[in-house]
Amino acid sequence: MTLRNGPVLPKFPLSLVHPLGPLFRYLPLSLRRHLLYLRYTGRWGNFRTPVLWSEKMQWRILNDRRAILVVACDKLASKALVANVATRLNIAIGIPETYWVGTDVRELQRMAERLPARWVLKPNHSSGRVRLLDSAAAPINWSDLIAAGDRWMQPDEQTTVLGQWGYAGARRLLIAEQRLGGGTEPPDDLRAQVVSGVIERVDLSIGLDTPAHRIASYERDLVTRYASDFEMEIPHDARTAVDAITAEERDAIRAAIEAIGTYVERVRVDGYFVEGRYWFGELTVYTASGLSDTPLPFDRRIGAPWQLPDLSAPDPREAEWRTLLTGTPKGTLQ
Repeated sequence: MTLRNGPVLPKFPLSLVHPLGPLFRYLPLSLRRHLLYLRYTGRWGNFRTPVLWSEKMQWRILNDRRAILVVACDKLASKALVANVATRLNIAIGIPETYWVGTDVRELQRMAERLPARWVLKPNHSSGRVRLLDSAAAPINWSDLIAAGDRWMQPDEQTTVLGQWGYAGARRLLIAEQRLGGGTEPPDDLRAQVVSGVIERVDLSIGLDTPAHRIASYERDLVTRYASDFEMEIPHDARTAVDAITAEERDAIRAAIEAIGTYVERVRVDGYFVEGRYWFGELTVYTASGLSDTPLPFDRRIGAPWQLPDLSAPDPREAEWRTLLTGTPKGTLQ
């Protein structure tokens, strides 16, 4: 079983001065974001008239309260949005099947015999938390899953500390869904940065959350390698799975990603390419919370095309986004 639980809080007394400790969350959000930014970048950010990608991400966290950001953070709503896109534009996009939706894993345990051998458990309203299950490889540890589910139903650092408003508005639910691929680890990610509905770059992410994590970045054509300046970047002369994709598959992937990425000025569209098909994963509007070790020239380069929205203008599709966030959907086994 593969698991991700989110960040780990240092032990006392360091926890008292750590951002995830008991005191930091009570500071005003603007001060929290400035202190976090200073800690990660070593400089005081310009969040009023931002220029860098990392600064614009802070601006979004501090100011942007549009419903579309909640849709992006609500996994079930984003899956429904992508399903609508696929139907409307007749684009082939794989969407993992949702088996169960609820608030208590004990309810899911009662239908254990109906679950397939391989499946995934994760919260609908948070990121970086997941359990990858395969009962054919090892018995399901239901005690662990129940404990994880109970913990995930509580507010976490994304809302209480980092102030990522979209997650606070997402429905507090748990999801059991289809597990893609056939290996012991998650399939390799295709993480596409989309700006104004056009792919800026696509990162093939291999071995995420492991010491062997490597990235190969591609231009919009999915052929030309993108100079990303990542330390874990795969050499440009080393072939990857993306290099084996056919021209038709590249066209299909590009069309799917750009159709999904049209609704937010800058969004990361996370997906997978499994057995000749592009699968949607999730939308990420708070990438790394804007707190990464991005080299300054690269930070400036990727920040330049991001045009911040006019928040005084009403969103004509507000009601549509709210509809996607209404009610509690049922899984196919419910």
